[in-house]
Amino acid sequence: MNAEELLTLREGWDFEAKLAGGRDGRGALPESLWETYAAMANTQGGQILLGAKERRDGSLELKGILDLDKVERDFWNTVQNPQKVSANVLSRDHVRRIEVEGKTLLLIEVPKASRTDRPVHLNGSWERGTFLRVHEVDRRADRERARRMLADSIRDRDSGVLDDFTLDDLDADSIRRYREYFAVRRPDHTFIDKNDEDFLVAIEAAKRPRGGDGVARPTWAGLWMLGDEASIRELLPPWHLSFKELPDDPRDPRRWLDRVHPDGMWNANLFEFYLRAIRKLHDGLKVPFALEQGQFRVDETPVHDAVREGLVNMLVHADYQGTTGLRAIKGRFGFEFINPGLLLVPAEQVWRGGVSEPRNPALQRLFGFLRLGEREGSGGPTMRRVWQDQHWRAPRLQEDLENNETHLVLPTESLLPTQAVEALEESWGDGFRLQGELGRTILVTAQAEGSVNHARMRELSDAHPHDLTMKFQELVRNGMLESQGRTRGTFYTTCLPSNDVSSKPNAATSEPNDASSGANDASSGANDASSGANDASSGANDISSEANDISSAPNDISSEQRRVLNHVRSSQRITPTVMDEAILAICQHRWCTAEEIGAAVQRKVITLRTRYLPRLVEEGRLQLRYPNAPRHPHQAYRAQSTKESEPST
Repeated sequence: MNAEELLTLREGWDFEAKLAGGRDGRGALPESLWETYAAMANTQGGQILLGAKERRDGSLELKGILDLDKVERDFWNTVQNPQKVSANVLSRDHVRRIEVEGKTLLLIEVPKASRTDRPVHLNGSWERGTFLRVHEVDRRADRERARRMLADSIRDRDSGVLDDFTLDDLDADSIRRYREYFAVRRPDHTFIDKNDEDFLVAIEAAKRPRGGDGVARPTWAGLWMLGDEASIRELLPPWHLSFKELPDDPRDPRRWLDRVHPDGMWNANLFEFYLRAIRKLHDGLKVPFALEQGQFRVDETPVHDAVREGLVNMLVHADYQGTTGLRAIKGRFGFEFINPGLLLVPAEQVWRGGVSEPRNPALQRLFGFLRLGEREGSGGPTMRRVWQDQHWRAPRLQEDLENNETHLVLPTESLLPTQAVEALEESWGDGFRLQGELGRTILVTAQAEGSVNHARMRELSDAHPHDLTMKFQELVRNGMLESQGRTRGTFYTTCLPSNDVSSKPNAATSEPNDASSGANDASSGANDASSGANDASSGANDISSEANDISSAPNDISSEQRRVLNHVRSSQRITPTVMDEAILAICQHRWCTAEEIGAAVQRKVITLRTRYLPRLVEEGRLQLRYPNAPRHPHQAYRAQSTKESEPST
């Protein structure tokens, strides 16, 4: 294996290099290895390379391991010692020796641990020995996070009986409506003739424990699905179910157009929420005129089914004992479903299908009796296939490790948006038009979404990861993409041709302040002069016709910040330093979307996304609202210095 092949191997993975030299320089396992192993196994997996160290620029310094037999033997002895590591998630194929430039190294590929093995922890303590991989750093999980992972390791938790509750804690109207729905969807089912109590026991919304008093009591799933809201809140005070329809225009002062939430006007259990939310999610979807064989009109399409699958998926996979609520969001971008709790299987497995791993299987059965929700792990492939048939951008799953949430996004945007295609054709001509399907998809995605990475392309394409890396590197060599970040954090943005004057900043007159602080604009490649040099993105800085409304300017900024902001608005050519100050002023004490920032500074959003926002985030001057989902449709930014907590959503 050569250095280039090693680079290819790293990209798209969470990666950590460790020297493993030992005191005598012949080789020994570093103690930090086990924190990294546990963190990767608890998150999304990754690669650990022993015998090398990573330089600050991301390149590798290869040292090799002299006594590799000893190091490998010690590794296997330790990983299989439960007093040190709670679970061995590796097979022999996951550990291999590689030769690079005459150095012998040990490569360990750590898969994501199964739910029954998580949390993988160290030294016999899940409270203190659980680690997570966050932003390529091993972070000790707090006790609550580790406790939620431990709870997830137990299957069928939601089928447990609530001994202190009775059937009076279930809502009679919800039971009646559920039975009516059941009779329509299952007209010949034997459960229809049962009385309410026997019916609830039959569908496992209630149980009569063996050896007990013979009294039927609700299960966790039964209470969530059909319970009285007050009874649910006795067990789960943070209980919150929300649907919002957002305005099409991000500058619209209204926070939502339509909303469903526990407002006291309805009984907020899962079944009642489903009935209300699904109507609003489906409202506005096109229904072509069609007749079935029996001449009944078809009122729904596969898109309706996929959106329903997204809603039910959120409900059956939520961690209801977490601290955040469930949110279904509908907007111009499409649909988003957010549930507390992280994925129990890798995202790639969700899209491949074939493995069903619901967090709440009893709840899944309650929806299944109504023929709602796919079983046997087919929901992911179904949603993906329907979206492909519509030529929409592929659905995506994102984990928010900071807030312990999973986001399912179903975009209703074209896979090849006309505006993005036209921009690339104008910039690159035949260089873009002659690209194959993979190259065109990568470039259009980067143009339309602001950036693209390995994970996103694996959602959009069936290409092999090696082929993806080769295509990314080819586009970088050809100057069509620019690479930023490293390993799993690597992402790519589109570039302008080198003969485009507006894309070539004057490096000879770069700003002294930016140069000395290391704050060069990673997107433009150099900074403009402080003495009034042209903004590198001046070609894109004309005032957007969509950004004339400057009412979004904050009122609580200092007079100096307001002077800077007014200067930016009144000048079409300003230095990056001044623009930085204006952006930070706008984002002080508040979360702002790129569209809101663009409206405030009167600049095009694409300019901000390619020239300013990624750099300010990388420099630690801005923070992301969704740090583990950079392309989140509701991504927002806030100045890092603020001490305010995030507002509830």
